[in-house]
Amino acid sequence: MKEKEMEESLVMIWGTTALACLTGVSAATDLLKGKIYNAVTVTGLLFGVGFSLQRGGAAGLLEVLCAVAFTVMALWPFYRAGGLGAGDIKLLAAVSSFMTSEEYLRCFAGAFVIGACLGLVRLAGTGGKQHKVHFAVPVAASVFLHMAGVF
Repeated sequence: MKEKEMEESLVMIWGTTALACLTGVSAATDLLKGKIYNAVTVTGLLFGVGFSLQRGGAAGLLEVLCAVAFTVMALWPFYRAGGLGAGDIKLLAAVSSFMTSEEYLRCFAGAFVIGACLGLVRLAGTGGKQHKVHFAVPVAASVFLHMAGVF
């Protein structure tokens, strides 16, 4: 393996590991504490920006900024309506920093589909009573399904 290929492989391993930790820890704290901590999402975003810079240079940074802006603008109405928390939006913004736009849009949509399915199951299980879906779980599931090559 050439030195350049080895460096690119290490960058991908580093990025994949950081993304798995970001989403896994966020899902765990959301389930256990009902919170997605800023220390996790901000650290994840910083790692993601570094990953994007390493992978794509200035163009990678621009792609991250656009993805973060898209995330905030698309989800702001849901936050204002009380359907999503600020931590959910910050988590998705951090996730976007590790992916190309195409990959992120698939994971973004996947998280909402998985979240809707979980919500329907919970709704049926509670007899139609109000409930909460810990959205970091569908985000993590979507990211892990993406890593497994499902979408």
